[in-house]
Amino acid sequence: MIRFTIPDMDCEGCVASITQAVHKADPAARVAADLTRKLVDITSTLPVGALSSLIDAAGFTVQVG
Repeated sequence: MIRFTIPDMDCEGCVASITQAVHKADPAARVAADLTRKLVDITSTLPVGALSSLIDAAGFTVQVG
């Protein structure tokens, strides 16, 4: 599992956008978000850098950890 902090994730629409971006590249990925803490946990076969790039391309600021 990889944990990202997404400071500009503010709503369920943001969560849906991030989830969709990840699932386009890895349909089997598991994505869990905590809006209050602005955290996204992803279980995927993709490397951290690829996941970070996908979230960034969806329009969000990404911090690992």
